[in-house]
Amino acid sequence: MRIQTVIREGLQRAGVYVTRFPPHHMASRLLQDLFQEHRINVVLDVGGELGHYCTMLRKEVGYKGLIISFEPCAESFQLLKSARSKDKNWRGYQFGLGTKDGTAQLNRYNERGFNSLLNLREETAAPYGVEVSSQVENVQIRRLDTVWDEIMTDIRSPNVFLKTDTQGMDIPIVSGAASRLHCVYGIQCELPTIEMYEGMVPLPEALQFLRNLGYLPAGFYPQAERAAFGVAPEFDVVFKRPKSQAFLTRTRDCPSV
Repeated sequence: MRIQTVIREGLQRAGVYVTRFPPHHMASRLLQDLFQEHRINVVLDVGGELGHYCTMLRKEVGYKGLIISFEPCAESFQLLKSARSKDKNWRGYQFGLGTKDGTAQLNRYNERGFNSLLNLREETAAPYGVEVSSQVENVQIRRLDTVWDEIMTDIRSPNVFLKTDTQGMDIPIVSGAASRLHCVYGIQCELPTIEMYEGMVPLPEALQFLRNLGYLPAGFYPQAERAAFGVAPEFDVVFKRPKSQAFLTRTRDCPSV
């Protein structure tokens, strides 16, 4: 074991976390605190793509529990499979999540990170050099509610953190988990200030929807600003349940997408 690892693990046991500055993912400290507070033992990684987020959880957050990734694109899933091949506590499923079980058409663009069930708008694609013409791949979509028992078979008391990064489908995914949200102590969504895809749920509606489910924002983390926009087009937003029940409101139907 490298001496750096011995020192880092010793400091972590003492409540001191050492990492690069700035960390690769600025939400790392918040996630570490949230995971410890709620004893998170399952992370649902929806939109796993190449596995970068899960690698961040291992290296930056120090999370050692179970990770379950979902990635519908066949090519991306094979790369994800390779990324997790040496991690026995990281599983993967080749389907996406949504509001209902079935099939859908995934738009595949020349930049993999833009793949989506929604159509990318030309005016928002141009600053990234992404071609709006796309290939289409038929993919499987499941509700998280319907696959929950299958993926949690060996987890007696799941304390779950749900991460979604699906290019516009984050809110429908949360909606599809409605009956299991009592086990979900935190959520991370990628939400738009600029709706880059047709049919995206606007940021104010997304925030209200999650508030009505009992989750309040704990941190906003802007994605790279583009000169063409003048603002960060998207934010990674980490949500958690507040300690005071007074902030919880009734659940509403998912906004139409």
